Amino acid sequence: MKLLTVICLFGLINLEAMASNQQDSIKLLKHPVGGKNHLVKEDLVTLERLENMFTMDAQTPGLSAMIKRHTFKHRQKAVPVLIKVMKEDKYPEQNRWQATMLLGQVMGKKSAPFIAKFIDHPHWMMRVASLKALLALKQDKYHHVYAKGLKDSSLIVRVQALDNISKMKISPLAPQVWSMMYDQSNYSGDAGTRKRTSIVKSIIRTVGDIRFDQAKAPLAKLIQKPKYKDLIEDLDYSLEKITGEISPNSNDEQRRKFWSKVIVTKTNGAKI
Repeated sequence: MKLLTVICLFGLINLEAMASNQQDSIKLLKHPVGGKNHLVKEDLVTLERLENMFTMDAQTPGLSAMIKRHTFKHRQKAVPVLIKVMKEDKYPEQNRWQATMLLGQVMGKKSAPFIAKFIDHPHWMMRVASLKALLALKQDKYHHVYAKGLKDSSLIVRVQALDNISKMKISPLAPQVWSMMYDQSNYSGDAGTRKRTSIVKSIIRTVGDIRFDQAKAPLAKLIQKPKYKDLIEDLDYSLEKITGEISPNSNDEQRRKFWSKVIVTKTNGAKI
């Protein structure tokens, strides 16, 4: 009985210690300036040096590796510096990108709510960094962030949002992904002469990756049309993902014939 009591007490102490460490981490993230009170003089000097590194030209040979090495040397003590770099536009954008990724690596999932806020940052690179960091952290619950990314003014941000949805299999966002096929911002040129941009291929493949069944008939119709020949690999890929069937790979005509059997209703929506 005494042994059991000791074990229980030891477990409680460990749980309290873990909870305390987690709270300390959250406080450090929310109030980074306050962290300086816990630094020794040597830390202050080396962290100031780290901050100065972030002001350097991002193309400087070896800079990225040096920043990473110094950040991981200090780990949580470096968090205030990383947050400062992310927030202030006096630092080169590529260095701010690296600070975002490093914050995620150092703080883990605790940093996700803070990083997610950068989807509203005025610079496209920081919006992409936000999405990239959330993907690295496997944060599949930030549907509102990824949905916003799908409508971003920057094509690169929209592509990254699709990548997040595809790799984390976020199926609830399937209707938003499919609606991008009719979003004119994903096409170039004037009305009546618009051409598809490269993102259309990503949209089609993402629809397949998240198994959007409602896209099955429309995709099967598109693959029949010669003017979509440049998309036949992507259309075939997604139809296979959605249906679980494997089409013949011999030639385009056999693929079209194979997929014609899934056309059961007239494709709804605007003309693509």
